[in-house]
Amino acid sequence: MADSSFGSLAGIGVSAATGNFLGAAVGAVGLGLSLFGGMGASHDAEQAAQIQGQIAGLEGNVNEQRRSAMQLDSRRKSLEQIRLAQRTAAQATAAATNQGAQFGSGLQGGLGQIEGQGAFNLAGINQNLEIGQNIFDINSQISGQKMALSKVQSSMATNQGISSLGGGIMQAAPFVSKASQGFGTGGGTNPGGPYV
Repeated sequence: MADSSFGSLAGIGVSAATGNFLGAAVGAVGLGLSLFGGMGASHDAEQAAQIQGQIAGLEGNVNEQRRSAMQLDSRRKSLEQIRLAQRTAAQATAAATNQGAQFGSGLQGGLGQIEGQGAFNLAGINQNLEIGQNIFDINSQISGQKMALSKVQSSMATNQGISSLGGGIMQAAPFVSKASQGFGTGGGTNPGGPYV
């Protein structure tokens, strides 16, 4: 963009130096519009990037709320499994006592199975919690990448808009310059003046 601005300024200077003031004026207007449009597009793109960043931040907040809900659910399920194992062990002990087998190896084997099943269930809950934590961490990274991408896209759009507007106007300047040569220089069909 800087090279085309310097080229445009040089073209404006050449047009003015050769007396082609209309061509110089068109070039100056084109350059001014290019700069003004570029500043406006840059401001709009910056606002768009901020909005996209805020959206990604809100998505991250939702992600954290889901994570909290998952952790709470995991704790509840863990407590439920512990209570279930305690109830089942108490029922097995009561049944064995009613039958007079509270000192037998059958009761101890049954209690071992109950404890083993409870530990297995808790391990499953903890594994699911760990998988869920990993998924939420990955989602947080994705949100961060979305924010970074929105900034890059915003910058790209700004630069493309500036380039397109400036390029279009600068491409038109030579044609206007050629069409307006001699305009406003006082030269007419009688180069010697009216009294020759």
